[in-house]
Amino acid sequence: EDFDAAVALDDTLAAGYYCRGLAYRDGGDLDRAVQEFTTAVDVDPEYSVAFYARGVVRRRLEQYEQALVDYSLAIDMNQEDPDYYYARGVAQIALRHYDQAIDDFLQAIHLNPQMPNAYYNLGIAYRDLGQREQALEYYSRGIELRPTDPDYYYARGNLFSDSHDYEPAVADYGQAIALAPSFANAFYNRGIAVRNLGQPGKAIEDFDQALRLGPTFANLYLNRGTALNDQGNHQSAVDDFNRALELDSELAMAYFGRGNAKVCLEQLEEAAEDYGRAVQINQDFAEARRALDAVEAQLGRGLEDLPGSSPG
Repeated sequence: EDFDAAVALDDTLAAGYYCRGLAYRDGGDLDRAVQEFTTAVDVDPEYSVAFYARGVVRRRLEQYEQALVDYSLAIDMNQEDPDYYYARGVAQIALRHYDQAIDDFLQAIHLNPQMPNAYYNLGIAYRDLGQREQALEYYSRGIELRPTDPDYYYARGNLFSDSHDYEPAVADYGQAIALAPSFANAFYNRGIAVRNLGQPGKAIEDFDQALRLGPTFANLYLNRGTALNDQGNHQSAVDDFNRALELDSELAMAYFGRGNAKVCLEQLEEAAEDYGRAVQINQDFAEARRALDAVEAQLGRGLEDLPGSSPG
């Protein structure tokens, strides 16, 4: 109301529209916030902070190109504010302009070397460019500056996992969980990592916790089923693969995993059907095709005789 009164008294006050825009933004009315910031810059075309604020709201509205324009206008007017470069870098990442994002984050760090989120987002940009060493360096520098942010450890853990470097990945996921005990994705990804380290029991514990904390999805059941299979609990594995397929009927890995469990349960006809379905979904699934060949040999028939299968 105070902002409304200020604008009513003097509609040439850009600051009044700007402050009212902030109030709408904080209240969740993003479209109205954009209108107020637009009026502010119409009144004062050199009002850099209003361009920046409008860019922030437009980014939240996923209007990334327009946000980029606003941030660039703000930078043209004030080249000494690291937040402007940082915000533009975030928009560049959303648009997959990774090289430009890196330039912006580096400039933000040049202006403020103690900006952990700029290091973190540099890590994201380098990761998406496939430059693992640079990504690792910047994630680690972000962690040094902000050691209590679970997202930073989680991101670095994912980088380690992507490189099959599972032990440090497990450590990072563990740190993320210590900082955020309800971090379902950290439990899920740690489960994958510990399973790859040959610890199916620990993996199952993590997958169980992920199921308790977060939404269910097909790959969660797939991975728990795989760990149960590793552990020798084949019927429970089948149950999980069934759940995965209820959520995603085209998940070739779930058919393959269920086929493996069925082989262990000596249910070869059903295993053959599952392997055949996996190959049908993914013609390049060499491991499933080899498993299918092995079951064929045991059953004494060829691929063309299998229900739901097509020859490759």
